[in-house]
Amino acid sequence: MARKTKAEAERTYHALLDAATLLFIEQGVAKTTLNDIAHRADMTRGAVYWHFKNKDAVIQALWERNAKTMHDGFVYRLKNLDMTCPAADFRDAIKALLRRAVTDPQLSQAMRIVMHCIEFTDEKTELQRFLYTCRDEFYEALQVALQTLEQQGALRRDLPVAVLISSLWAYLNGLVHTNLEPGSKTVDLQAYGDKLLDLWLDAVLK
Repeated sequence: MARKTKAEAERTYHALLDAATLLFIEQGVAKTTLNDIAHRADMTRGAVYWHFKNKDAVIQALWERNAKTMHDGFVYRLKNLDMTCPAADFRDAIKALLRRAVTDPQLSQAMRIVMHCIEFTDEKTELQRFLYTCRDEFYEALQVALQTLEQQGALRRDLPVAVLISSLWAYLNGLVHTNLEPGSKTVDLQAYGDKLLDLWLDAVLK
């Protein structure tokens, strides 16, 4: 059998990730096997193992393909607010993040799989450690941004920064988690995302 070209291997890699995405959303991660992924992509089990050592590796690759660029970009932006008007830049960054999470299909799929299709346990698997690292990076970026706003006098003085960070983290997670929940009709972030964020932002920014 002729050796695959780099371009062919790349196409196979993405086809397997696309198949895995659909299966994870349709039936959950636990019920999906590598055989299922191969069958959905119309490939052999060997093709899956050529690219991924296990199912966790598939999920990590999905996140890196669909979410890493966005994640890294927003972490950088939050840590480097425009000092000419940091409060306005922070407001715009948070709204852009939520808008992207709702309107970018690949990002939405990756977030839905992580939030709704993976079983997290007390056993810290390699995948869980990877996802927790991503979570901690984003949380730290929010901390840096709010500390910058405090230093610039852009926050209400009667609210401790630690409380603001916790409340924003819980609010953002709640909005996205509920919006991506299968069959959810309680939160429409496409229609009301900016207004929902303004409820929080107007309460804490000067």
